[in-house]
Amino acid sequence: MLPNLKEGDIVFFKKYEKNKSILKNRQIVIFNHPLKNKILIKRINSVNQTNIEVIGDNLELSEDSNKFGLINNEKIIGIVTSRLIIPKLKNFLIQKNGSTSLNPK
Repeated sequence: MLPNLKEGDIVFFKKYEKNKSILKNRQIVIFNHPLKNKILIKRINSVNQTNIEVIGDNLELSEDSNKFGLINNEKIIGIVTSRLIIPKLKNFLIQKNGSTSLNPK
């Protein structure tokens, strides 16, 4: 599977609301890493009531549930809805702000 997102991509997401948002297999979610102080974006592989299994699109190099286990739903920040694919606009926004919303300086 080829990566859907690349480092530096700008994504739009809807905030995850416990007991309101519906999680489905194949959705891309933003979440707090369960062991480290960082934010990850991964694809949902399986869902149950309180946990999800996430996988990266690059299975050989991905830091995902294969390495750290299931993610508690409370770690989820949002569900990716789309990404910005206009390279010139993306570069402009990064240069103008010096950061992206998930990669602040």
